[in-house]
Amino acid sequence: MLAIVDASDRRSERRAPRDLAQFTVELGDNVSGFLQNISEHGLCVVIPVDQPAMQAKQPVTGRVLGQGIRLEFPFEGKAVWFSLRKLEQVPYVFAGIEFNTRMEIPESLISLSLAREDLG
Repeated sequence: MLAIVDASDRRSERRAPRDLAQFTVELGDNVSGFLQNISEHGLCVVIPVDQPAMQAKQPVTGRVLGQGIRLEFPFEGKAVWFSLRKLEQVPYVFAGIEFNTRMEIPESLISLSLAREDLG
């Protein structure tokens, strides 16, 4: 059973790495992108426009993988929103994924995120 998430929960603290390529997000067997931000309720993934399209409310399984650090963070959820945006004049699809259950963000991701904030 899915819990209803109110607006204050959706605004929970998000971790946003400064280097998007640091974390790869794999969705299913055929979609891959980069982590934009993550919270205990969900994540935002940046997907190149040439990747297969997803549908709103589509169930997804995936994992966040760290590049250069040991991190494999599996998750299950559903796609809840999409937005077409440009990064350095290149179009990307930004997709919001809501986790099926509240997830504990791995310490390695939190630590790296905080270290990058201090460098920024």
